[in-house]
Amino acid sequence: MPEMTALDGIPATEVTAEFLLRRDEKVANRMVPFLGWAMKVPEPKSGTLDFDRFPFQRQLYSDHGAHDRELVIKKSTQVGISAYLLRWAMYHADIGGLNSLYIFPKRQQMYDFADARIRAAILVSPYLSKRIPHAHVNNKGLKQVGTGWLYARGSESKADLDSVDADVLCLDEYDTLRQENIPDAERRITGSLEGRIRRVGVPSIPGWGIDELYQEGDQRQWFVRCECGERQTPNYDDNVDEDHAKIICAKCGLPLDVAGGEWVAAFPDREIRSYHVPRLIVPNCDLRTIIKAHHRTSPSERQVHFNKDLGEAYAPSEGRLSHDAIRAAQRKDIPLRAKRYRGQGFVTMGIDVASVRSLHVRISGVEADRKFALFIGEVEDFDEVAKLLDRYNVNMAAVDHLPEGRLARKLAERFAGRVFLVSFGGDTQREVLKVDPDTRMARVRRTEALDATFDAIREQRNLLPGELPLDYEKHMTSPIRVVERDPDTGAHKVIYRSTGPDDFAMAEVYDLVAKECYIWRQSTDDALREELAPLEDVGDFERARLSDTGTDIVYRGGLEGD
Repeated sequence: MPEMTALDGIPATEVTAEFLLRRDEKVANRMVPFLGWAMKVPEPKSGTLDFDRFPFQRQLYSDHGAHDRELVIKKSTQVGISAYLLRWAMYHADIGGLNSLYIFPKRQQMYDFADARIRAAILVSPYLSKRIPHAHVNNKGLKQVGTGWLYARGSESKADLDSVDADVLCLDEYDTLRQENIPDAERRITGSLEGRIRRVGVPSIPGWGIDELYQEGDQRQWFVRCECGERQTPNYDDNVDEDHAKIICAKCGLPLDVAGGEWVAAFPDREIRSYHVPRLIVPNCDLRTIIKAHHRTSPSERQVHFNKDLGEAYAPSEGRLSHDAIRAAQRKDIPLRAKRYRGQGFVTMGIDVASVRSLHVRISGVEADRKFALFIGEVEDFDEVAKLLDRYNVNMAAVDHLPEGRLARKLAERFAGRVFLVSFGGDTQREVLKVDPDTRMARVRRTEALDATFDAIREQRNLLPGELPLDYEKHMTSPIRVVERDPDTGAHKVIYRSTGPDDFAMAEVYDLVAKECYIWRQSTDDALREELAPLEDVGDFERARLSDTGTDIVYRGGLEGD
């Protein structure tokens, strides 16, 4: 065996025959195009990739689709994109010898996908079967493919994500991933020279999640040319002939062949490619089912239709607080910051704590079933909050227990009995509000709290100043009420998603919680308060008549003699 020498800055002790063999293999493999490789990996149910069925996918299997550092796909269901994403991850593991990290919303989904898609793809592909080493690691979360590795993880565990140093990253079903863990997942590829990422998912609400990422990209749509010369991208309102269940030209009404299209970017100068893949661009799609879904009226059914059939973000009009409702609740005679409260009711305060921004505060005077603003604004720190508590003689305040838990608890201890820390209860919490006076904690169901907060403004039971802080309306209209399907149970649940900063909205929520905590404390105090009442008023009791005048009863002290 010839003596090994230093090579390309690599110490001679590390330059072995095996090293040279693997290096040469990687160099050769990098010449293998993604499309040619993918044709060797058939779909378990439908066989070899079929670009007659999904003609719009061909560009995704090109060099751009394989090697662009970033790519975003906003899609419907049943358009074959998950098959692309899996092949992309396995291709880079096999051909590039890289670590591919594929992330699902939850670990159980990852387990199901590992069996139904990854294992099945290996079994039906003679090529992949040969690329799996004989004594390979083979479990649901880790598989060796060629000279690289395919990791599969759920997004709910930050620890699971931190354990992988990845070169390429797949974020599947983006909107249902644990959003706070996405930055940790994306950090896993920052140390790699490859550092490629694919973000894919069905959209939920406008301006959030995968829809926001699509809008930031070059916004590619599938354009089709009709025989009449009109170029258009199929959409429901302009191109669906409901009577005949056909896709037609918006100009001449002739049937439109969606197979003969091309991708066109609305903003070609933008760096990141982003694709919109609705089911309407799939030739021979089940259009009758889509038409039937389009005429359903419940908000949850319409949202599912727009998201999963049309691949469009959707927010029902009643799902977010409107600017008109905010303006209708404003009163010119209510100042933005009153000097003090002079009414006969009580005063509440809500404090939202952001990690990098100022504290957002709402103070209210509450009279009967209506409240009006005394103060809405931002303050720098908890010392300023304490001054406001004293200045307005606040009866009850509620403060976000995170992220500044220590400072929030210190405030609650300083104003004992007047400040509660608030956390949001999970799906298992049956009560809308649960108060624990010993720990000074109030747990509230988030969806119901936001519902009540916005309804109070719509019904003008929460009156606002004539002049509002600069970002108040933006924050109040950020949360959107949506229906999501639980990936574990299949049940639909209602939640709020925020499309941007929502600090003033949360301050309003905490102010509402403060009101309910004060009412709860008053009712508890009334129940525990001792009341003295004559015994004959509360039971069958007859009082002695010794002190009555005119009675013949004679009192004798001591015991009677025999």
